[in-house]
Amino acid sequence: MRDLTDDVSLMRLAMDALRASGNDPDQVLKRLGLPASGLPSGRFPHGAQALFWAAAAETCDEENVGLYLARHLPPFHGLLLEYLFLSSETFGDGLRHALRYARLLSDTLSASLQVEGEEAVLVLGLLPNTPRHFPEMLAAAVIRLFSALTEGEFRCRKVQFMHASGAPAQDYEQVYGCPAELGCERNALLFNAAVLSKSSRHAAPELLRMHESLARRQLAEVERLDLVRQVHELIGELLVNGGATLEQVAARLDMPARRLRERLTMAGVRFNDLVTDYRCRLAKDLLLNTDERIEVVVERTGFSEPSTFYRAFKRWVGETPVEFRKRGKG
Repeated sequence: MRDLTDDVSLMRLAMDALRASGNDPDQVLKRLGLPASGLPSGRFPHGAQALFWAAAAETCDEENVGLYLARHLPPFHGLLLEYLFLSSETFGDGLRHALRYARLLSDTLSASLQVEGEEAVLVLGLLPNTPRHFPEMLAAAVIRLFSALTEGEFRCRKVQFMHASGAPAQDYEQVYGCPAELGCERNALLFNAAVLSKSSRHAAPELLRMHESLARRQLAEVERLDLVRQVHELIGELLVNGGATLEQVAARLDMPARRLRERLTMAGVRFNDLVTDYRCRLAKDLLLNTDERIEVVVERTGFSEPSTFYRAFKRWVGETPVEFRKRGKG
């Protein structure tokens, strides 16, 4: 149900690698239908991963484009998660702090750390249908970041991937500095647990508290946007059947209507405003981009009477649906 997203910084990382490899990232943006000015800020729909990597593979003419771009990755600096590492007492403390906020990078990163004797395992937990190029590039970015944070002491012993086929074995070893194992039950990095006790020269408890507070606020914002997206999606589904009430949406989300109203209030939006916004956007799209009769537009936007739709549309846009369609298509 939930519309999964990734932070756009992960895609910017790939765009920078494209540029460093001598390829034009604007060609990828063009194939995605985005302006050459660059990726938008915020979150990137996870469902667009397949389109992104297909466009990148075609632009680079590389079958193993994720591993190819991993060779050209820039330093992965500046993100809030890096500051959590640096301000923690040890690398292990920083890793555990950062894992609490892995969703800031991607909804699909249900990451966890497992320590078994002398071996540590960082499980990345990506979805099985994620294009293999994404975890292959991400693994390289994480290895580079961890090496920088530990002043070169981090050494990956093995990388595990869920996909069953990929690049030649020697290519993985060249990029990661260790073997890669395919067809596993998880995406994971295996390394010596001793590095977890590596002290941070930048440890500062007051900065750690500040960074964690900021991370909590950013995570709350991601969750706020996630709720609004879910409600928007359900409004669209329910309008097809003639209506979308707060009670209906709350039932689909498996929560009391009062709780949904409270959560939307905390998110700074009202349910009726979301319904109105969806209806207005849908009506404009149908009027401009289809030849559907006005009666069909009325039905699909959830109005029972054409006269009610006409009054609402005039209030939203300042002109009648017929005038809007004529002006837009003209």
